[in-house]
Amino acid sequence: MDAKVSELQADVDEVQRMLDAAKRPAVRSELQRVLTKLTGELKALDRQNAAVSSTPAAAAEAAPSEQAKAVPVAAPHVPAQVDVRSAGPWTEITTFAEDLGGYDKPTVTVDVRFKGIEQLPAESITCDFTTSSFDLKIFGYEGKNHRMLKTNLEKDIVVAESSVRVKKNHVIVTLQKVKGQYGYDSWSNLCAKGKRKETKKDESPQDSLMGMMKDMYDEGDDNMKKIIGEAMLKSQRGEKYDPKDTDSKFDTKMMD
Repeated sequence: MDAKVSELQADVDEVQRMLDAAKRPAVRSELQRVLTKLTGELKALDRQNAAVSSTPAAAAEAAPSEQAKAVPVAAPHVPAQVDVRSAGPWTEITTFAEDLGGYDKPTVTVDVRFKGIEQLPAESITCDFTTSSFDLKIFGYEGKNHRMLKTNLEKDIVVAESSVRVKKNHVIVTLQKVKGQYGYDSWSNLCAKGKRKETKKDESPQDSLMGMMKDMYDEGDDNMKKIIGEAMLKSQRGEKYDPKDTDSKFDTKMMD
């Protein structure tokens, strides 16, 4: 019996060390389950040993044949298998509601509906943020791990002020917009459809105008590029730029 107790105690100690070192919620949950199981087995074995030691001394003097019948041969102890599964496979979250906030509204919200989600442990729901993405993970809901990964967000977000919270039947992801010189931008989509343009916090009106002209230059035809190129060149040289000159050239282009 003492050998079995020692083996069980060694298993308990090892699983406890693994639990102390574990960081991921799903891994910690599985290790805690195994630790509880082993601890229960150890306590039961301690009680069994205590009961055997309290048996009257006369029982110890029983015939060898009777002792052989009364005391079963203990099976070799096999260390418990710890099921530490890697996160996943993931079930992709494809159904959700979004509120892009509109002009000068500080946040964008994403609402994912899961019936009874509030019953999961808090550590089973996580969300990692970067300036251009968020990664929502839900561990163990109805026996599956669910994930919503959105990269290439239409505009930058403030990581430290973005959050995830759980309400009855809902998981709410709140994305904090970056505030520019003239307030919060409008989002037309949750994620950018093409190449993403990063938010510039302290962009001056002149910078904004130059950025707009550059976009027009990149997308325009040869005549448009010539007109805008001249205007951009004058601006970079610090020369006075008269919008009427460009207007007249635009008019001439339209007449052509």
